[in-house]
Amino acid sequence: MQVVFLIIAKTGFDLSQTSTEMHHGVLAARAILTPVNTRLTKGEISYILEHSGSKMVFVDHEYAHLVEAFKGKIIVSKDTGRFGCPYEEYLSKGRQHSNEHGWLGLDVELDENAGATLCYTYVR
Repeated sequence: MQVVFLIIAKTGFDLSQTSTEMHHGVLAARAILTPVNTRLTKGEISYILEHSGSKMVFVDHEYAHLVEAFKGKIIVSKDTGRFGCPYEEYLSKGRQHSNEHGWLGLDVELDENAGATLCYTYVR
């Protein structure tokens, strides 16, 4: 079963640390990464959430209002890097679950044809 993670974060060449961590983390979890342009409307993002089969959304606090209606799990990043940030708490739980084995404790995806990203384009 493929689990799709939707990422809504600041875009462009100046990606935040959180966005970079999410890109690597989602792929390490052998899930499908779906980046979303922050200039899309709520309706357009809702369509992507539905069509992609997303189960979880990582979203920057500035864009949380765009996914309020999402029925799956929403992890909000406040870009603080401190305890109390839902994203940091999510990472902490993951580290506890892996017993701090980090990258070496992950299963490697051997299928070179396995999905990694699902990208949507939109032209107005």
